[in-house]
Amino acid sequence: MAQKKDKKREQKREGSGDVLQALALTTTIGMELAITVVLGYFGGRYLDQMFGTGPWLLLTGVLTGLAAGIVSVYKTLQGFLGE
Repeated sequence: MAQKKDKKREQKREGSGDVLQALALTTTIGMELAITVVLGYFGGRYLDQMFGTGPWLLLTGVLTGLAAGIVSVYKTLQGFLGE
């Protein structure tokens, strides 16, 4: 009887760990994308103000930030999946 209770407790712990792990992965992916795009935006805006090039460096910065974020997410997922 005591063994059944122990097994149920272990299953609950394992299940909550999976949920927390999924939440951590989702948060990490979101933050990686958000931070890289925001840094690209502000960097591009700063360079546009310095050189007077209009929105072109801002757009380039955002797209570069998005590309860097995608690469970062890919590497994070590789590490998470163990590949």
